[in-house]
Amino acid sequence: MQIQTLAIVRPPITGDQDLTSRLSRGFRDASHSVTVYSSPEVRALAPEDLSNTTLVVASPKQCIEASGDEPVFLSKVARARKRILASVGPVHSPGYLARLRRGIYFDALFDLGFASQKDSHSEVSDLPYHFVFNGLTREEEPLAKEPSNQAERTIPWVLVGPRSDRNRDLLGALLEHQIDPGGFCLLQARMKNTTQPESVLGGAQLSAILWKARYYLWGAERDGMYYESFRFIVPLLAGTVPCKIDPALTAAGFDVPGVYASVSDFDTEARDIGYSGMYRRARDFYVSRGRLGDHLSGALRLV
Repeated sequence: MQIQTLAIVRPPITGDQDLTSRLSRGFRDASHSVTVYSSPEVRALAPEDLSNTTLVVASPKQCIEASGDEPVFLSKVARARKRILASVGPVHSPGYLARLRRGIYFDALFDLGFASQKDSHSEVSDLPYHFVFNGLTREEEPLAKEPSNQAERTIPWVLVGPRSDRNRDLLGALLEHQIDPGGFCLLQARMKNTTQPESVLGGAQLSAILWKARYYLWGAERDGMYYESFRFIVPLLAGTVPCKIDPALTAAGFDVPGVYASVSDFDTEARDIGYSGMYRRARDFYVSRGRLGDHLSGALRLV
């Protein structure tokens, strides 16, 4: 018996599990029958099971390393009808380039985000590129037109991220401009022998904080222009306004609401428009761009 003609491949534990989950929801919203396999499960499949299957691979490095037998896993992936690399992140980051060079021949790349990186991608790879707007999923509908439990939102702002110089500078600017001192800040140290900070707050813990907050702030963590769509979606679903402090994006005329050149600019808009108005603007932007499932289906037709 052949497996489903569309399958998502992910590492068993590590890698971008949020991306895998979102892809799965998006494809199912668009009525695609999709199965999610860990890389060891793919390794165990019969070759004939893959001949009519399109594989969407997330975190290929971790998939290969966790497969249990790299040559066998790679040979099974090569038997698929099509292989699509699913990616989230800036083109010029080490992680993006590494995903393109992991021993899998891909037929296309799906880049989930809020803005196309096609021009930048073409500078580093000739792999066919398809931008996929990271839009609304069915379970997020209907997204509230007004923020909920406003009276209970006693945390004025939240800043959570790695303990980097840029985040320290952002915290310093919040204090310098005397933005409401009742905010919540957690800057996480990097653990030894890792390049990514060990998460101190789990998803449920962060969500509980966001449900009591008005604004979620973060700054640019690297050079170059990029907007982290997941950092917009997660707080917005909790009724918190996503706000990024990034002068490079502002100078480029980036059209996602809630991007500011400085903390001072953020403070001015928060005073002028207010929490409810900023929430409605972010919500309307997200809803107006269409469903993730429709964008995935459109990209899939081009492969």
